[in-house]
Amino acid sequence: MGKGGKQAVESDSDESIHLDYRDFVCWGAKKFARYVNSLLLGRRNVDLHTFRLHWDHYDPLNCKDVRSWIRYAVKHKVKVLDMELSMYDKTDLPPGIFTCLSLQELNLQWGEAPYQDIEHKGLVPPDRIRLPSLKKLTLRDVEVSELPLNNFIDGSPGLEDLHLIGSATCLKRISSKVLKRLILDGSMYGIENLVISAPHLISFECTDCSLKDISWTNKPSLERAHIHTRGRTFGVESRFTEVLVHAKELSLLGFDIKVMLEKELPTCPTFQNLTTLELGKWDLTKDFYAVLRFLQLSPKLEELTLMHRPPNSKEAETDVVPTDGMTFQCPVLGSVTIQCPEGDDGADKLVKVLVAHGVSADKISVTSYEDVEKKARADKVRAEAERPKKKPRMV
Repeated sequence: MGKGGKQAVESDSDESIHLDYRDFVCWGAKKFARYVNSLLLGRRNVDLHTFRLHWDHYDPLNCKDVRSWIRYAVKHKVKVLDMELSMYDKTDLPPGIFTCLSLQELNLQWGEAPYQDIEHKGLVPPDRIRLPSLKKLTLRDVEVSELPLNNFIDGSPGLEDLHLIGSATCLKRISSKVLKRLILDGSMYGIENLVISAPHLISFECTDCSLKDISWTNKPSLERAHIHTRGRTFGVESRFTEVLVHAKELSLLGFDIKVMLEKELPTCPTFQNLTTLELGKWDLTKDFYAVLRFLQLSPKLEELTLMHRPPNSKEAETDVVPTDGMTFQCPVLGSVTIQCPEGDDGADKLVKVLVAHGVSADKISVTSYEDVEKKARADKVRAEAERPKKKPRMV
């Protein structure tokens, strides 16, 4: 460390501190803690805009160190607090984090504690929450029930962006008149009978849910939606397509999506704004009605991705909706991508159906899920190689 309070390291600027474990791969937690403490000690006494700490390391950070850094950030009126830790004891947090008047973005993504943490495997938000400047909230591995989530919403009148990841969610209602973006990314116990009341919502993402467990009041007009379900049936009278019909981008995946679409698309109005559509995760060679009906209802569609999945014996049998005589006009459709398991002959059948209905063969491409995953891994490796590397130094 430096002497006499001399700055020990160089941060991005006086207003921002960004700490990524990938820049400290050869350091243990104790050396890293000395580094951060020295950085904060040598920093000028000015307000802090961003404090970002991502630590996915085999050596967990000391909880007391992390708490002291959070207190420092809150004291210096931090606006963006971004904490992603692979292991952390979440049972005790500085209360100031939830009553920080300056905080605009809060990201808490923490894995299980490094030692036996039987009583609390997830963060339990406190009863007192007052974040008047908060606009974006991301919580991972958090025990969320309706009361503390309502406390977040009530205590954050400007909250526009809410993202819950892998949480132990016990929610019956999400209600907000200002919320614009909502992401429900998995849940420890699953989502059951959730009612969403957010009339100004424009973006909705939901994975690992059953479609029958989501319903709407004060229905929004979504601009984009990504819904990947795990349900097998759909039997409610929710008119789910009413929140989707004005969207520009849709990704609708899962067997109960198919059941819902076959039920609602026959009387659904035109998707006048839709330009990008991703559809499937069921046996498309057997049930192609939803695809053709979407093509009928989407005159501005430019990109179509079909995700075929072989038959699943566990899924409930449904009547196949006939497609004889169905025609459509998609004058600006530029590309159709078919994804299927490697070696599956479903793609050839789908190509024939599309060509028979007037889609030019040169607009259709076929790829396997294995190739998609391989490309994603290669992109991740390339992005890491191109990431600007920092060389922390102690003074």
